[in-house]
Amino acid sequence: MPTFVATLKRLHFYLLVLITLASGGFYSAYSFADSITPRTYKKLIDAQELLAEENVDDAIMSLKSWLEELDEDSLDKALTLQTLGYAEMSKERFQVAIGYLRASLDTGKLPESVKYNVGYMVAQLHAALGEYDQALSFAEEWFVTLEAPSPTQFIFMANAYAQTGRFEEAIPYAESAIRESSEPRENWYQLVVAAHFKLENYAQAAENLRTLVATWPERISYWEQLASTYIALDEEEKAFAVLRLAWLDDRIEKESTLKSMAQLALSRGVPEHAALILEAGFARQIIDRNASLVGLQARAWAAAKEYEAAISGYRQLAKIEDSGEPLLKATRLYLEMEKWSDAELVILDAIQAGIEKPGEGYLMLGMALAEQNKFEQSFDAFGRAANFADTKRRAKQWLRYSDGLFKQQQWRQSFGRE
Repeated sequence: MPTFVATLKRLHFYLLVLITLASGGFYSAYSFADSITPRTYKKLIDAQELLAEENVDDAIMSLKSWLEELDEDSLDKALTLQTLGYAEMSKERFQVAIGYLRASLDTGKLPESVKYNVGYMVAQLHAALGEYDQALSFAEEWFVTLEAPSPTQFIFMANAYAQTGRFEEAIPYAESAIRESSEPRENWYQLVVAAHFKLENYAQAAENLRTLVATWPERISYWEQLASTYIALDEEEKAFAVLRLAWLDDRIEKESTLKSMAQLALSRGVPEHAALILEAGFARQIIDRNASLVGLQARAWAAAKEYEAAISGYRQLAKIEDSGEPLLKATRLYLEMEKWSDAELVILDAIQAGIEKPGEGYLMLGMALAEQNKFEQSFDAFGRAANFADTKRRAKQWLRYSDGLFKQQQWRQSFGRE
């Protein structure tokens, strides 16, 4: 099943400032010239100029020094703390930045518009550090103040809810982001799909995966996920159709996907398609002739009653596995085709190579010999099969049947009817 879109891990200072400027949270000291003391005003202007010149350490030292001279719970202090928070962000000291920004909020002196945007910034920093519960505590309060949230703001909330395991709450925010955007981002759909999978809402996941396939058809993973989702919905025909379309469009490049496609074809009752898909995969060198795939193709040919092709596959498999088991399956097909001499030769090879149930091998050998009227040899083979518990009863039945055929042959010969 699909993974969640990665949320922000580390936020660069300039990205944060751009976001904050866009939302009105990063003030200009000029905006508060009439509300703070002239000395604070000058300190903040100087600090902002230092930050603009990337003299961050000097800005922080100046602001810390000035902070010690300020009274408690004043707008001067709140703005100084806020500026310190942004300065610490530029050093990527996010926990320290959170401390300053929360302290600025705790003064209770920030104007409402600034207060809620500082809260959003704190939420972003907590999210960047993977602290999503704390992020939500700030983001929820901030979000309700927005008259017309942007797609980016919707998706921030969706990410935060998803990362805290609140998938049902995440989905509406992500869907709103998609609906409100003229060009929804790929990872927004990924988030919706992942949330629906977590909730086992496979039909809804499929709906969004269809959009991903249509919009980003070069991403084979979406085709695979859509097929897997249809399988989860017990809609194997649709799953096969999705993979077949991807195959016809030359998008399938993974062994696992091609194998899944062949297995679906086999389960849908079109085994010849399964075999041909695998043969094309071998020819295109998308897949190797390993035991798993050669065995799957042999089974597919057998199910399609293309016995010669199946036998060829089982012979290949016997060499790959260095085992007699695939030859046992080939022998069954020869017996099915009534090719007794071929069955005799192959089962002897199987027994010599080693099989898990030797009794089965001797039983098949006896059948092939009896059908060729090689009765004495068949009696010996059935006798050997009777020495194994799993074939003892059937071996005795075949022995009686063969003995009857042998006596009939002798009777006909004695009367010149052979």
